Amino acid sequence: MNVLTLHLSDTVKIEVDNSFTGQETIKYNGEVVSEKKSLLGENHRFEKEENGELVQYEVRISIKHLTRVGIDIYRNNKVVLLS
Repeated sequence: MNVLTLHLSDTVKIEVDNSFTGQETIKYNGEVVSEKKSLLGENHRFEKEENGELVQYEVRISIKHLTRVGIDIYRNNKVVLLS
């Protein structure tokens, strides 16, 4: 199920999916860029070219207070989203 869709700009969309079986999927503009299986959350790293520049992303998925999924997103080591 889709947990988060984040539009960073008109040309950049990041989607985070997480199934009940622990399958985590990260998509960048609809393309799967990382998949991992975990019940407690994983870190996903990938690189993409944006406007001629190589950009590094990290998506950290975790369980917060045993009640919800937390998603933190970093772009070139700078916070984009903390939840």
